[in-house]
Amino acid sequence: MNNLILAKESKEIEQLSKKLGFTKTLFLEKDFVLVQAETKKELLKKIDAAKRKKLLTIFKPQTEELLRFALEKSKVDIVYGMETINPKDSVHFVRGGLDQITCKIARDKDKIIAFSFSEIFNSKNREKSIARMKLNIKLCKRYKVKMLFSTFAKNEKELRSTQDLFAFWKVLGGRSKKELSI
Repeated sequence: MNNLILAKESKEIEQLSKKLGFTKTLFLEKDFVLVQAETKKELLKKIDAAKRKKLLTIFKPQTEELLRFALEKSKVDIVYGMETINPKDSVHFVRGGLDQITCKIARDKDKIIAFSFSEIFNSKNREKSIARMKLNIKLCKRYKVKMLFSTFAKNEKELRSTQDLFAFWKVLGGRSKKELSI
């Protein structure tokens, strides 16, 4: 099982990750690039730069328009953090960021939708984050989209064991341990 870490490479974190049951630890800037952009042009430029370095690209969208553009027309590998796009839910439903159209696009374009334990851990409103993730996981399962659940830890304190992650993944509605790695 792989562990995605949103920090620079560190021997301490790598050793702790192995002790917690992960087979491989991927670090920011070494194994993958986290792309954040406010315009489509900026997004394409940053993704092309990462692809030239032969790095995995992970995108965290800020708007639904950028999310759809990234899934439909860019070479991004993984998208995560859709739950934070909409600040407020509708009166009638939860706004998780994904819908049936974006899920179909992600499936057809072979993109991976990722879910972050760190997003829940650091959230000020955990109930809302969990409800939005549950909705997105349900949509991904319905439309057979590839999913990934990882710690996305920024430091040692945010790391969790593989057993803890899998148990939490089952609570969110995940299916199997295969979804916990790339």
